[in-house]
Amino acid sequence: MTRAAGIGLGVMLTLTVARAHDPITTRVTWVGDISRIVQSRCVRCHNPDGLAPMSLTAYEDARRWARAIKEETMTRRMPKWHAARGYGDFRNDPSLSPLEIALIAAWADGGAPRGTKADERAIPSNPPSTHRAAIDLRGVRTETVPCGERPLPGGTLVAVQPDAAAEASVGMSIHLPDGQRRIVGWITKFDPEFAVTYWLRTPLDLPAGSRLVTEPPAGCTVTVFLTAGR
Repeated sequence: MTRAAGIGLGVMLTLTVARAHDPITTRVTWVGDISRIVQSRCVRCHNPDGLAPMSLTAYEDARRWARAIKEETMTRRMPKWHAARGYGDFRNDPSLSPLEIALIAAWADGGAPRGTKADERAIPSNPPSTHRAAIDLRGVRTETVPCGERPLPGGTLVAVQPDAAAEASVGMSIHLPDGQRRIVGWITKFDPEFAVTYWLRTPLDLPAGSRLVTEPPAGCTVTVFLTAGR
């Protein structure tokens, strides 16, 4: 996010921060429900040294932005994720589930309570990740190819990382030697400051003769992450 965009977002969000004395009308709490969602989905950018214009690492930080958090998550502007839904399936997709969005809305609308000591004790010491599995980088090799129709080495495709101009879109598919076509992903409104490696939930075996095809056919590159064939 550029500095100007960050300032603009900050100004917009100040219009929707939680009021200091909202009545508490919900049992959904920060320590019991919301902190785990924010920790797993948001603090990568929303930390004191992150790209986002505000930190959400502590309750005192997050509470004043509760209404803005609700608005941004209900409209799915946050967490930031540029892969179009329905085009590819990625292990590191941070998108919130409908239940998580509903919990955030209930928390914000209900006064954004912190919660009690009982809620704190209910939090697992090591809560499982809900949106990504561990990624083993052993044996992964990379190759960067220009956009267009390009041959790929044999192996198993495990991830892609496109690079393009700001606001550009990059569609990626694999054309197999037998004529089949596999959609990899469609990345929209590319943000050079939010470079993401998109890890395929189901790796794709690439027999000899497989080709990467992109739209547009020029003006970008794609780094492919490959392992030895399965």
